[in-house]
Amino acid sequence: MANDALVLRRPERGFSLVEMLIVVAIVAVLAAVALPNISQYIRNYRIRGAAQQVAGELQAARSKAIMTNTNAAPGVVGGVSFVVVDADSYRYVQEDLLTDVAAGTIPAFSQLSPLRDLPLGVRFVVATAANSGPSVRFNRMGNFCNPAAGGSCASMVAVTCGAPADGTRCAREGGSNYIAPDPAITGGLVITLLEESTLLRRTIRLAPGGRVLPQP
Repeated sequence: MANDALVLRRPERGFSLVEMLIVVAIVAVLAAVALPNISQYIRNYRIRGAAQQVAGELQAARSKAIMTNTNAAPGVVGGVSFVVVDADSYRYVQEDLLTDVAAGTIPAFSQLSPLRDLPLGVRFVVATAANSGPSVRFNRMGNFCNPAAGGSCASMVAVTCGAPADGTRCAREGGSNYIAPDPAITGGLVITLLEESTLLRRTIRLAPGGRVLPQP
């Protein structure tokens, strides 16, 4: 019983100021080491996500061309074109509806997908190779052609923001050439993204036949 009373009277011990300062110092050192790596991971995640989004829109354009059985008719541009509108924005255009829009038989801009924006700090890289352009056209078979290369591919779709509300979002290097022949895949095309603060790059490739290949 006496021992129990002694235990109850024993004062509780806490952390001393020195111990607290040591813990704070350790946490500060760990944070200083980890934060740059976390920041780098976030930037890398951002550009990888952007590449996946662009690849998804390319695939959506290809699927649209297949599902709607779109194709060129005499005197009419046909196909679904993926268009890099400017350094930050992209969309696809169902071109066989362009003449119907001009005739007023369908609502204006209904041939355009919603304008997509890249994440802040990520941009499309302007291509300097020959036969580079702002668009690529898919047909009903899921194949593609490069309008910038001419030949059997129909004329290039006009690069436009579409709805007036999109105008303020398409003001950065609009109409530049961002889709280039792929030096790594004969007959393919490549789109390159750049994370501007770290200069990290990511590619999305189109293989012959229309397969979309985002960089893993």
